[in-house]
Amino acid sequence: MKKASILFSVLWLATLAHAADMPARPDLRDELLRMRVEDQRARGEGGTIDPQAMGRVDAANTARLKEIVAQVGWPTISMVGGDAAGAAWLLAQHADRDRAFQQDVLARIEKLLPSGEATRKEYAYLYDRVNEPQRYGTQGTCLDSAHWAPRPIENEADVDKRRAEVGLPTMAEYIAIISKMCGEAFLPTARPSN
Repeated sequence: MKKASILFSVLWLATLAHAADMPARPDLRDELLRMRVEDQRARGEGGTIDPQAMGRVDAANTARLKEIVAQVGWPTISMVGGDAAGAAWLLAQHADRDRAFQQDVLARIEKLLPSGEATRKEYAYLYDRVNEPQRYGTQGTCLDSAHWAPRPIENEADVDKRRAEVGLPTMAEYIAIISKMCGEAFLPTARPSN
């Protein structure tokens, strides 16, 4: 009897641990992950970039993400899982043709930061994407095939402190990393694909 009780307790705890990893909306998780695959495919994942396909995919993904947000609010980590919440952020990051929507998403993410339902790093990237000057130095331009430079940064002297607060490497480290990506695929665009 005692063995059965212990076994039941272990199974019950394992079920609870697994349930904590399971998103509340697995259907929405799957949809967001499929949308991310299309987003990355259009951006030349493993091949060439097709600007027309990228525009079509971004427009379709933005429209659908707006519907999702209108229906359920921002897809949080507990709602869809960390990977799909990150996918939703990426889709919002690429919704450049709808700045008002990006600003709305930014405000929603900011409200979720204290609860841990969104990440500070994603907030920083989206903040920089829609604000001039940027705050964290995540957005910039490839100057040539080996050199990247950030757009103007507010209070640039304190940027590394702000970056550390959101889990980003120093500007010097970031510039070195992104500069390595400034091959031919990045020359036609003003921003990395993140």
